[in-house]
Amino acid sequence: MNTALETKILNLEELTGDIARSLRGTNESLQITNGVIGKIINGLQNQISNQVKIEMVATGKEIEANVTTAVTSNISSKIESTIKEKLDERGLSKTDADRLTKARYRRMRELLGDSKEDKYKLFISFYQGSMRKGYLKKFDVMRYADIEPDKLPEALEYIRNFNIIDTSWCVEALHRTYQNNEFTNNKLVHAYERYFNITVA
Repeated sequence: MNTALETKILNLEELTGDIARSLRGTNESLQITNGVIGKIINGLQNQISNQVKIEMVATGKEIEANVTTAVTSNISSKIESTIKEKLDERGLSKTDADRLTKARYRRMRELLGDSKEDKYKLFISFYQGSMRKGYLKKFDVMRYADIEPDKLPEALEYIRNFNIIDTSWCVEALHRTYQNNEFTNNKLVHAYERYFNITVA
C-alpha cells in the first residue's frame, strides 16, 4: 500500500479529532464536519483501493514475466541440450560415414581380391566380423559411424592397416561348415571345393 496515502489518512483522522473536540456541543457543525471528513476519507479509500489494484496488476505482470522468462529459459536450455545429445548420438556426417564404408570395401578387396573370387566369397564374413569387432572395441562405439568426427583420421588408419595375420581359425571354421553341410547356398559349397581343390565324384 502507498505510504503517502496512509500518512494522509492518519493526518485526516487526527484533524477530524481536533475539529470534533473544538465543535463539541454544536450538533449541526459536527454533522457537517463529519460529512466532509467522511467524503474525504471515502475519496482516499478509493485512491488507496485503486493504488492497491494498480500495484497488484503490476506485481502480477512482473510475476508472469518472471515465470515466462524462467520457463522460456528452461525450455531453451532443454532444447539446446537435446540438440547437442542428438548431434553427439549422430556421430559422423553422411559424407564421412561413406568414407569409412568405402575404406572398408577397399581394404577387403586388397586382402581378398575381387568379390567374384572364391577367396573373397569364403573369407569375407571372417574378415568383416574381425574388423568390426576390433573397430568397435578400439573406439568404444556401437557402429562404425558413431565415432567422434575428430577421430575419423584414426579410424581410416585402422581400416587401412587391418589384417588377419593367422587365418588358420578361418580355414578350420570353413572345413567344419563344409563337413557339416552348413553352407547357406551351393555357390559357397562350389567356391569351397574349388578353393581347396576338392574333387567331388
